[in-house]
Amino acid sequence: MIPFESRWETLEPGRGFQRVDEGHPLDFYFGLDVSGERVLLLVTEREVGVPAQTQAIQVLCRQRHDDRWALMFRLVRPELGRIFSHLCEDIIEFGRKLPEESKPAEAVIMRFARWQRLLERSYAGLLDESALRGLIGELMFLDRFALPTYGSIPALEGWVGPLDAEQDFRYPNGVFEVKTLRPGVTTVKISSAEQLEDAGRPLQLIAVTLNPAERIDNDAFCLPDVVTDMLKKFEHDPVALTLFEERLISAGYFDREEYRSHVYKFGGFRRFNVSEGFPRIVHSHLPSGIGRVMYDLDLAACLPFEIVDDGEKTSGN
Repeated sequence: MIPFESRWETLEPGRGFQRVDEGHPLDFYFGLDVSGERVLLLVTEREVGVPAQTQAIQVLCRQRHDDRWALMFRLVRPELGRIFSHLCEDIIEFGRKLPEESKPAEAVIMRFARWQRLLERSYAGLLDESALRGLIGELMFLDRFALPTYGSIPALEGWVGPLDAEQDFRYPNGVFEVKTLRPGVTTVKISSAEQLEDAGRPLQLIAVTLNPAERIDNDAFCLPDVVTDMLKKFEHDPVALTLFEERLISAGYFDREEYRSHVYKFGGFRRFNVSEGFPRIVHSHLPSGIGRVMYDLDLAACLPFEIVDDGEKTSGN
């Protein structure tokens, strides 16, 4: 199937809809409405309830002249065009694999609800500076360690921090928690008793220092710069590109002009083995009656566990 992002370009507003795939078991069509907005349409035998409307995508179910029903997904935020294309491709491929006894319209709505939750998070408001710095730190670790070590798809699948996992990256042979520091700061905030619990796999704490900078400084960057560079890495791999964009949305990121005013320079990585004797609070050792905990960890107390033989501690690009 030709990528949807290219297929929209062949259409003219209000000139009808095209069948997505003649061999598809479901009647999917796509087109541009009279205002030029992108629409994915599924023709179904009966009416189906639609979810609450979002700021990004309108969902309608209307009866046709032949007494069948048209379930329509209409993009109302043009800047989300690429994401909407990925959404369409995902829903169409999902529909291709449905068992014959399923209720396709209801199943498609459930699949859309997954995307809806992701998209809603990107409109929850601007990331505060702490979250913005944290996302940069995760992206730098993803770029400089996870991708070269595991390859695109496994590296991205293992980036589970945006999915509300206790640690930021989980792989079969190791778990990594990334913390982003301001210059001169030597403590990191540990947000739960589970965050530094290894659960049977080697665990590392990664400290990324970001120094404040001016836009004119050499090697200065903002979060949208980092995201743009990462998107270029996946531009020839649509599966990886979709997965990366889904993770960004889950993290609450959507390209906003306000993020360009927060400019940084990379100050270096520090890595620590979280192993026996490492100063930490873990859930398995909490006294009865103690619930969720949060604490500050002084990295000076972690020096015996620091990894210093691979050059990761050095600053620079």
